[in-house]
Amino acid sequence: MGCKQVNNHAGELNDAAGLPQQLHFEQLGLKVITSMINKKAATMSTLYGNVTALNYAKAQKDSPVGDRVFALVTWKQQNDERWFGAKIPGQFQSIEMVTSKTNGHTLYKIYSGKGKWRNNALTENARIKYILAQTAAVMP
Repeated sequence: MGCKQVNNHAGELNDAAGLPQQLHFEQLGLKVITSMINKKAATMSTLYGNVTALNYAKAQKDSPVGDRVFALVTWKQQNDERWFGAKIPGQFQSIEMVTSKTNGHTLYKIYSGKGKWRNNALTENARIKYILAQTAAVMP
């Protein structure tokens, strides 16, 4: 009886979770602030931010120095083929951007893969409040 070799997908990238190229997300130079899972919606999200946003999320108090940029990226969950029971990011769902200026003006926009950024006046204030309320994960 021979052994069957199973492909463990080592070294492969998760292409399903890739962000749209036209967003040039990696050029923003944002840092991971925290992550979250919504079991009901079967999604997972990562909150990114510039250094000022990261410091704000760590201290949870207003900092008059610099502008804050937050980006909440959301994916559908998918099963991890390499680890039984684990979930990993699947299909890209959206990016929500919150830009908070030192003058107190806060902007919100969302990109959900339809080729353009949009605003949603009905949920904008609630989403801004939710994103700004996130605290930074404890990292070494």
